[in-house]
Amino acid sequence: MKEPVVSIVGRPNVGKSTLFNRLLGRRQAIVDDEPGVTRDRNYAVAEWNGRSFILVDTGGYLPKSKSQIDLAVREQVQIAIDESDVILFIVDARTGITDIDMELAEKLITGQRPVMLLVNKVDDERDVAEVGQFYKLGLGQPWPVSAMIGIRTGDMLDALTSRFTASITQEQDGGAIRIAVIGKENVGKSSLVNALLNQQRQIVTEIPGTTRDSIDSRFTYKKQHYIMIDTAGLKKRSKIKENIVFYSNLRSYLSMRRCDVVLYMISAEEEFSKQDIQVLVRAEQEKKGIVCAFNKWDLVEKDQNTIARYSKELKEKMGDLRYIPFIFISVLQKQRLYKTLDLITRVFWERQKRIPTAELNEYLLSIIARTTPPATMGKEIKINYISQLKTTPPLFTLYCNHPDLVAEHYQRFLENKLREKFGFQGVPLKLIFKKKSR
Repeated sequence: MKEPVVSIVGRPNVGKSTLFNRLLGRRQAIVDDEPGVTRDRNYAVAEWNGRSFILVDTGGYLPKSKSQIDLAVREQVQIAIDESDVILFIVDARTGITDIDMELAEKLITGQRPVMLLVNKVDDERDVAEVGQFYKLGLGQPWPVSAMIGIRTGDMLDALTSRFTASITQEQDGGAIRIAVIGKENVGKSSLVNALLNQQRQIVTEIPGTTRDSIDSRFTYKKQHYIMIDTAGLKKRSKIKENIVFYSNLRSYLSMRRCDVVLYMISAEEEFSKQDIQVLVRAEQEKKGIVCAFNKWDLVEKDQNTIARYSKELKEKMGDLRYIPFIFISVLQKQRLYKTLDLITRVFWERQKRIPTAELNEYLLSIIARTTPPATMGKEIKINYISQLKTTPPLFTLYCNHPDLVAEHYQRFLENKLREKFGFQGVPLKLIFKKKSR
C-alpha cells in the first residue's frame, strides 16, 4: 500500500502539536504554550478505522520574521504544500482570523493541494458560534475540533480518510521482491539501480540529491522478479539544508514501509556512524528484511586481513543488530552486485520461514530449562509453550505465568538462541509473551 502524507500547518500556538499527539494517540511532539516550540519536524504513522497515513507536524508559520529558524519554518511549510497528499490547516477559534491566517490561506489555495480547515479550541458549544467566520478564508467548510479534549476529531478523521482512500490501491507486484534502496547522499544508490537494470533509468551525477522522484524499477534475475524503489530527494532544491534532510528522511521512510527488504548503502570510505544505526533501527522497528552494502570498496586500501578487520569492527558497532548481513561492493567496478541480490533474496525467504511447533518447543524449552528466566519482584517465571503465529515478519508467542515480568535482556537471549538454530539472517524477530488461558 502507498500511504498518503498528511501535514499539519498553521501559525504558532494554535495547537498543531497537540493535534499531532491526539491523532497519534500518544505524546510524541513537544507541547508548550511558548510559540515556536516545534522546530524539528515530527512524522509518524497514524491510523483510523484500519487506514494508515503518515502524519507530519510542522513549525509555526511567521511570514515576516527574518530569524533563521522562522525562515526554515516558512520553507518547510512550502515543502509540505508541495509534498503532501492532504494538508490540515489549523486556526484558533478564540483569536479569530489573523493576518497570518489570511496569508497562509492564500498560499494553500495557490498550492493546489487538498486542504481541510480545522478550527481548534472549540471546547464547548459556546465556541461553535465562532466557527462560521472562517469561511472567509476561502478554504471551504471549517471543521470545529478540540485537539486538547478530542471533541469532533473522530468526525474529522472520517472526512480526512475519505479524501485519500479512493487513490490508495493495492500494489500489484506479481510476486516480486520489493527492495528499498536507502542511504545517505551520494553513496551510489541510483548508480546501483542503473547497474542492475543495465540501463540509465536514474539520473546519476556527483551532485548529492539529484534523485527527485521515486521510481519503481522492475527487472528479473534468476527467474525471480524484483522491484527496486530508489529513494527520492526533493522535487526542487532547498535553501535550508535541514529541510532537505527531513523530507529526504521522510521519503526514505515511506519507501521503507512499502518494501520487503531494505538495502542500506554506506560508503566504505566513511565511518559507520550513529546515524547509520538509527536508520537500521528504524528498519528493524518496521520489521523489514535488512541488508547492508558498503559501496566504493575499490577505493579502500586493502591487505589480506582488511575484510576480516572491517567485519569484526562492524559487528562490534552494530551490537544487537549483528544479525544484519553486510557485503562489500563497488558499483563502479561492478563488483559483487549480483551477490548482493542473492543475499537480498536469501533474506527475503528468511522472512517467510516457519518453524514447526514441535521442533520449536523441543529446542527452546530445553534451553529455558538450563538457563531459566531471572525471577522478578520475587516471582519465579515459567515458560511452558512456544509457537510461531505468523511469518513476514516472523512472530513467536511464548506462554508463561508472568508475561509482563520477562526481562528484556532475557528476551534478547531467547531471540539470539532462535537465530543460532534457525537462522533468520537479516530478519527482525518479534517475541510476545502471553499468559496461557486455562
